[in-house]
Amino acid sequence: MGNFFLAHQLNIMLALGSVCGMTAVYTFILKSVTKRKRIIIIVMELSAMILLYSDRLAYIYRGDTSELGFAMTRVSNFLVYLMTLVVVMAVNRYIEQLVMNDCGAETVPRMLRFNDMCLPLGMILVVISQFTGFYYTFDETNHYVRAPGFIVCYIFPVLAGILEFIVTLMFVKKLDKKISIPLMMFTISPIVAGGIQVFTYGFSLVNIVMVGTVIIIYTFALMDMDQTAVRAHEIEMQVLESDRMKMHRLFNQTANAFITAVEKKDFFSQGNSARVADIAGKIAERAGKSDEFCNQVYYAALLHDVGMIGIPDRIMEKKTELTEEEYELIKRKPVMSGEILSSITEYPFLRDSALYSCERYDGNGYPEGLKGKEIPEMARIISVADAFVSMTSKKRFRDPKPIQLVKQEFIVEAGIQFDPEFSDIMAQMIDYELHEDTGLLSNIGTTLKCAAYRSAISEGIPVNRNVTEIRFEFEPSDSEEGGFSAPSIILFDSYDRMVHDNKKSIDATNYIEYGEIWFDGHMVSTAARNMEMTVIPEVNEDNPILTGKTECFISAVRYANHVRVRMKADERLTEVVVALPESSKSACIGITGENCVISGIDIEQKDEMVSDDEIRKIAEDISYIDRMESDIPNVQVDRNRSAATEAVEVKGDTQILFHTMSLPSANLVWHCPYVVIYYSSDKQVGGNGFR
Repeated sequence: MGNFFLAHQLNIMLALGSVCGMTAVYTFILKSVTKRKRIIIIVMELSAMILLYSDRLAYIYRGDTSELGFAMTRVSNFLVYLMTLVVVMAVNRYIEQLVMNDCGAETVPRMLRFNDMCLPLGMILVVISQFTGFYYTFDETNHYVRAPGFIVCYIFPVLAGILEFIVTLMFVKKLDKKISIPLMMFTISPIVAGGIQVFTYGFSLVNIVMVGTVIIIYTFALMDMDQTAVRAHEIEMQVLESDRMKMHRLFNQTANAFITAVEKKDFFSQGNSARVADIAGKIAERAGKSDEFCNQVYYAALLHDVGMIGIPDRIMEKKTELTEEEYELIKRKPVMSGEILSSITEYPFLRDSALYSCERYDGNGYPEGLKGKEIPEMARIISVADAFVSMTSKKRFRDPKPIQLVKQEFIVEAGIQFDPEFSDIMAQMIDYELHEDTGLLSNIGTTLKCAAYRSAISEGIPVNRNVTEIRFEFEPSDSEEGGFSAPSIILFDSYDRMVHDNKKSIDATNYIEYGEIWFDGHMVSTAARNMEMTVIPEVNEDNPILTGKTECFISAVRYANHVRVRMKADERLTEVVVALPESSKSACIGITGENCVISGIDIEQKDEMVSDDEIRKIAEDISYIDRMESDIPNVQVDRNRSAATEAVEVKGDTQILFHTMSLPSANLVWHCPYVVIYYSSDKQVGGNGFR
């Protein structure tokens, strides 16, 4: 355990210091704390942050004989000694506040006032020691060397801690346990750690323990002050009870914070690493890998793009095609990622996964041209997940690719660019987890500014058997007096979930528009077979709607070839039932309007699903199976596995003969039949005990 902490103490310092910095910022904006107590807590957290950051820098620059190295070691070590006393003094003032305000003491206890006098003296000695070498010196190699008087520097914080402990015991019955226990920990833990550190050079145990207990003090203080924060901090304390979970959480937070900072170099890549990590973990899980492996591949995928930090901004922000020289720099990204992650020696898979994530299964990748199973397994998984996120994300030069084309890419490139096993799993995930119906709504946005009608239209929001709820605020924008202003929706289908208005893009994306619907009861049917609307109450000129800022609500759901849309504004409910041309068609909602601002767009897909009788039928189903049947009834599969035949039990040598035809609306290559070999007690696909 000692070796583990030694190997990771810089990361621990960075993580704990960052937590202190964030809590200081949060305390600054917190309104439920008195100004004086807020200042004390901010000083406590900021001094703790500076303490650990300085301690970390002292280790980083130790042995650096450059001018910067000499300066940084002296400044950082000075701040370590000084901030230790500042932290203790801030806690002392915090206890004073508790004793006076919560325990009803008329005056500040003498022992706390004694601390208020002694701790500044300790700070003065720290300053003096910088010129006298009383506490420590530095040798010619810029290494820290303890001086004979270094033990004196411990007297002030230890003595102050003992006195604070005694005062806490004096008032323990009047203090809430959530407050008294952390304060006792603050005084006892550093003393124990200090006894250990006297005999262990190179390990800042006292500072880490002190800051850790400062965080605990803050956590319990916040729980005591704000009931809303109680639940969140209880979870945090439960996590902190386990050393393994604590280190896991710190690593997770640090990794995410680092990746977030790296991704700020490119707006179009923000959030991509987290998506790659999530999908890579699911691929590994579907491949039957262990929980440990899935966890490892998650973090490897999360960090695989850290080399982006080394790509020049001029290349990341370039809006024209890259030159050959610039492309070669881009190809250095996995190498730089590997170099950065190679320093995490405890987890070598992080380096290997990042370094080889751009290799191709056929050996034509980079940086080393590895082929097939020569490529580490995690890197092969990450390559597939990264390709999916890249293709489905908006880039500087293109919009997201249609999900159908993405799936086709994984089928075509299996065994060429991608490992065929993981490529096949990705294609299955697109069908069952990431299918177009569930949608990838990362590019919807939250605000639309509409001038002329349809001048701004949101990306399509998929409509399926799960109820999809959409909320937003409508506000008329400045226009000519008496000018029309209203929001509306467009019901449509296209490969890229975007509304198109020119023939070339309509043909390229197989765009079809079913109709338009307004909140005031107006609608236009375009390619729908039928549309019927009900407005409650009826709208008339004497009772207009949407005359000012209004909250709007939409609920949309689909079953087979019927879509039901409910729209509510100003207590008016508009229900529209739309009969699509065929059940195989998708349906998306695009939000738009005229002379208005649409803001706060929020989309939520419910778990509830509709059944056949919940949507009123306004058109007959289109059937291509009304013909002669044989041993089992014919079946029409309008979408991926939307229907299946009756079960055929396999007994001995079983032969199944049948006819198949593609539906007229089928496109791309996904219009072929296949079989499912399964078990369920009721002999239904997806039935009881389905495997």
